[in-house]
Amino acid sequence: MFRRAFSIFFVAALTAAVFTGCSDSTGPQEPAHFAVMLTDSPGAWFESAEVTIGEVWATQAGGPPILLSDDGGTHDLLELQNGVMAELATADIEPTRLLQLRLHVVSASVTLKAPYMFADETTTADLFIPSGAQSGIKINLRDAAGNEGGAGVTLVSGETILAIVDMDVERNFVVNGSPDDPDGIKGVMFTPLLRATLEDVAGSISGTVIYTTPPAQPDDPAEYARVEAILDQATSEVPVEEMETVDAATIANADGTYTVYFLSPGTYDVSAMAKIDDADYSDGPTPVPVAAGENVTGVDFSL
Repeated sequence: MFRRAFSIFFVAALTAAVFTGCSDSTGPQEPAHFAVMLTDSPGAWFESAEVTIGEVWATQAGGPPILLSDDGGTHDLLELQNGVMAELATADIEPTRLLQLRLHVVSASVTLKAPYMFADETTTADLFIPSGAQSGIKINLRDAAGNEGGAGVTLVSGETILAIVDMDVERNFVVNGSPDDPDGIKGVMFTPLLRATLEDVAGSISGTVIYTTPPAQPDDPAEYARVEAILDQATSEVPVEEMETVDAATIANADGTYTVYFLSPGTYDVSAMAKIDDADYSDGPTPVPVAAGENVTGVDFSL
C-alpha cells in the first residue's frame, strides 16, 4: 500500500487590543479583543479540503471556560495559503491568562485533483470525525521560552497577541491506497493532531531542496519534497495533549524552495523527504535553533 503525505495548516489568531478610551489605575480594565483565525498550506493531491468548525472555546487560568464562537464556519483550507487567514471567532475578554484552545470539528471533506479518483470513481468524500474532535481538540498555548515555564498566554490591555494553531495533513488526512494499486484510492482518514505557538515569538525555517538523484526537479507535484521540523521537547517543557504534536511541515515549491512557518522558540530537527518514481529519498535531520521571532534561512537539503 502506498500512502502519500500532504501538508495543511490550521491557524488560530488571538488578538488582544485596547478599545479607544482610557481609565485611571484604580478603574476597571478595558477588555481585550480576542479573534481566532484559520490558515493553510498546499496539498499535492487535493483540489479542495473543507473543514467545518463548530464551537471555539478558550480555557483561562482561575476562571471558567470562555465560549468564543458557537459557529466557526466552513472553510476550504486550500484557499488559505501563504499567510491568508479566515476568521473563526472573535470575543471581547477581560484581561486574563489563557492556557488552552478547544476546537470542535463538525465535518471535513476532500476533493481529489484530476486525474485522481477514489476506487468507486468519485472524487469527493466526507470524512469520519473522531469523537474526540467532535467534543473538542485541546491545543495548549505556549508563551516565549522562560516566561512562567512557557505555559499559556497573558492578555493585557494595550497588547496584541496572536496564537497560531497548525494542523499537519501528513498525520491528519491520511490517504488509503494509491491510484497505482488495483483497488485505487480507497478513502481518506481524518486523524487530528495540532500544535500552537504565539505570533509575537513565532519564527520560521526556510531554504531550498536540491534534487540530485534523480538529477531534475520532479514534474508531478505529488512528488515534491516534504520538509518536516520536529521540536526538541527538552526546549519546550509544556505538556503535549492527546491530539497535539510538536511536528511542523510543508511541501516544497516547484523550484524547491520551502518555508516552515509559525515555529515556537526552540531547536528543531529538520529533514527533507520525497518519493519519486517509487523510490524514497531523504536528507537530514539537521538541528536548527530558532530564537523568538527569528526567520532562519539557508537550511538546504539534497535529495
